[in-house]
Amino acid sequence: MTETASTYATAGIAAGMSTYPHPKPVLDTGALAEAIRVQLRTWVTAEFGITVPTPEMVTAGPADSAAQLLGEITEHVRLYGVERDGDAEPWGIAHLCNAHADSLYATHGHGDAYLLGALYSLIAARAHLRDGYEGRFELDPFGGDRRTINERALIETIRVQLATWAPNTFGTVVQLPERWEMRCAADLSDAIGHVIGAAEAKYGDMDDDDSIRGMAHLANARAHGLKAAYGHGDAHLLAALTSLVLAVSSLP
Repeated sequence: MTETASTYATAGIAAGMSTYPHPKPVLDTGALAEAIRVQLRTWVTAEFGITVPTPEMVTAGPADSAAQLLGEITEHVRLYGVERDGDAEPWGIAHLCNAHADSLYATHGHGDAYLLGALYSLIAARAHLRDGYEGRFELDPFGGDRRTINERALIETIRVQLATWAPNTFGTVVQLPERWEMRCAADLSDAIGHVIGAAEAKYGDMDDDDSIRGMAHLANARAHGLKAAYGHGDAHLLAALTSLVLAVSSLP
């Protein structure tokens, strides 16, 4: 067994038997709104000059705060546009408008699944509007017309997040499944493991703060993915997603 494989095996045993990582994640309105806030913080201020509030500022009304912020961002993009080539700008604006609409549905009591839909759309919007991605992503992570937060929807959101950056960063060494091909948290954990292996090869010898921070976030994502795979709850999938969002914002 190689050193890397041994490390993954040890991490898997730890994830199955311990309470790591801390604190225990939750999956509720506040957690989803915070995930949206964190995702926006990684790109919106630098791209549009819009200030993203602190966690304390969204605690009292998480869904309302998310909808208000997304409305401000959407209006800014509609007024001033974003200069991106090809289909990147229209697709990015479509996803941004979709995120705002979903957040309004959540605000009006239609369920937290709309906040997950908003987060998914923001991930796609960032790829188009910040990075100029010209491919196409589906408009939501849900199967059929019913919007429900479940393992499948969370996994699809994470798969799309990985698709927005991992292939471009690591090339063909990282092969991501197509939509719905990852059927359970164990499949997702394996995919994150492949990404970490590629990241170790690319960033393992770097000692700058960004690389170290990015690798730490990837390690956290892997740990949360393993916890979900061992049956500790879908909240670990949301935590893995947030860690991946932070990882891509840190890695050079």
